[in-house]
Amino acid sequence: MRHMHTVLNQPALAHLFEPTPELATAPVYVAPKKEKEAKPVPAPAAPKAEKKAKPKAEEDDDDDNGVPEEPKAKNPLDDLPKSTLNLEDWKRAYSNKETRGAGGALEWFYEHYDAAGFSLWRVDFKYPEELTQTFMSANQIGGLFNRLEAARKHLFGSVGVLGAANASLIAGALVLRGQEAAPVVSCAPDWESYEFTRLDLARAADKAFFEAALAWDLEIDGKKWVDGKNFK
Repeated sequence: MRHMHTVLNQPALAHLFEPTPELATAPVYVAPKKEKEAKPVPAPAAPKAEKKAKPKAEEDDDDDNGVPEEPKAKNPLDDLPKSTLNLEDWKRAYSNKETRGAGGALEWFYEHYDAAGFSLWRVDFKYPEELTQTFMSANQIGGLFNRLEAARKHLFGSVGVLGAANASLIAGALVLRGQEAAPVVSCAPDWESYEFTRLDLARAADKAFFEAALAWDLEIDGKKWVDGKNFK
């Protein structure tokens, strides 16, 4: 500051400069105000297109792709009058009791059997000459029972292998819903490989066959029961 006054007060220079006042305080820089930018006005939203409901006929066409639904086949056994014999109760009795004797499964069966709602059948494999090892014949019975799965609520069976290797047969007894075997057993593709013969409990031979098949002590033409399976 002193150097500035020395220069300004020189006689040779004084006429060139106007008097320079001293500021009491240093000047403060003030930044210029920015002009506010105008916010863009949002464009009005386009009106939403009203969704038209599909005609019912069109919706139905989308669902079925033009292929008519096949009606489910009705099992004629479902139309039979209700039976007094509960097949599931019989299966439990057979599983939990001795087959023969007082208080046994056969006694329970005869007390509850409903001849109007059920029937008894003998079953025989038609081609015993094709049988070889007895364990293979037992597996064949198991395969038949697997294929009868759709008939489980309408069927009970006790079927066995009688005889020895290369000299055996397959036979047994069935308790089934209704008065005909075919509606129950035809769900198995190979059911026609077996012969089904109606049993009559009023006939001693038929009753003995039925009881022996359930007790697994059936014997036919000298061939004794060696293995078996139950369908429960």
